[in-house]
Amino acid sequence: MSVTRYRVQMAGGVPVVTAPAEIDMTTAGQLRAILLQWHTRGHVTVVVDMTGTQFCDSAGLRELVRAHKRARAEGGELRLVLPVGGAVRRVFTVTGLDRLIPHFTVLEQALAQVPANGGRSRSSGPRLGSQVRERGAVADGRACERCGVAFVPQREHARFCSTGCRAAWNREHMGDPAVEASALQWSVTAMSEAAGRLAGVRVWDRPRALAAIGEAVWWITMVDATLVRHHLRVYDVAMAAQAPAERRLIEETLAGLRFVRNWMGRQAGLDEVIETSGMSAGNRGVTGWTWKGVPEPVLTSLPPRGQAWEIARYQAYQACLVGHTIGQTFGRAVTFLTLTARTLPQPRGSARTRDVETVPSQPGSKRPYLNAQ
Repeated sequence: MSVTRYRVQMAGGVPVVTAPAEIDMTTAGQLRAILLQWHTRGHVTVVVDMTGTQFCDSAGLRELVRAHKRARAEGGELRLVLPVGGAVRRVFTVTGLDRLIPHFTVLEQALAQVPANGGRSRSSGPRLGSQVRERGAVADGRACERCGVAFVPQREHARFCSTGCRAAWNREHMGDPAVEASALQWSVTAMSEAAGRLAGVRVWDRPRALAAIGEAVWWITMVDATLVRHHLRVYDVAMAAQAPAERRLIEETLAGLRFVRNWMGRQAGLDEVIETSGMSAGNRGVTGWTWKGVPEPVLTSLPPRGQAWEIARYQAYQACLVGHTIGQTFGRAVTFLTLTARTLPQPRGSARTRDVETVPSQPGSKRPYLNAQ
């Protein structure tokens, strides 16, 4: 697929990238290359016009977030054009990315606030706040999201140095509780739908099948991270309510899916961790595909704590995903996360999250999973 699908023009010295109708795993690499190219040329502020974009999956979202963080470290930012009522704007709202990346309804608005130097950084290096965040990303520590104090995280999703900072940040950023609850509900619904769609995907459409699996992995790990970051007490209570063996199975399944998410983030193909051969003529559903073992990843670029976490995820992947089907794995994760989200306090007037449809994995079993065709 040609890189010219992303058309670039200059407007007042600022690169404006026009995104195609669909951004997925097959085109996200082109988006990454273009944004990185203009960044290395010194344009720390870039506009991505998504007016004509009707679909953007997790691969595209990841590249936009990376580009924005890279630009912020140099004093600039990524700016998006997202028309009101568009399908992509809804995705940004549901995922919370609308609070991270500046977005505008029309191109003129996005260009109006660009610095007079054409989007180039006037400073000789990153701002102090960016330096703190960068150090937290590469060192064996992290900067508190609220107060900026360096701390050593005890859990992989930790963003705050104390419960006090976490509570204060939540109070400052929650806004309307009904809106926040609705956003989580949309995320849970999107997760269930992404996993549920797999039953209708057939193995002959290999690119679409792998993209659909990657999308489900992304939604599952995003909902899991959201619950841990913002509703840790409820999450821990829900986990503690499981029988010891089941609790360990759920924990390691979610950890194993985080390994798959990071595997994709390292630009590795999902076909390297999924056994796609040997399917019988009567079993053409991708939910019947199984996870396969892979060598231990090389993690020298990560700090010691990051290496320990990734090794733990890898071990969980080997123990609880390898040899098991896509349907069983996703079903276990989606069911736990959906039920956990349903136990959260619901603001008055808000709707409960929709139940995920499951079927027993075997006669007499209470463990649900997605129907493996």
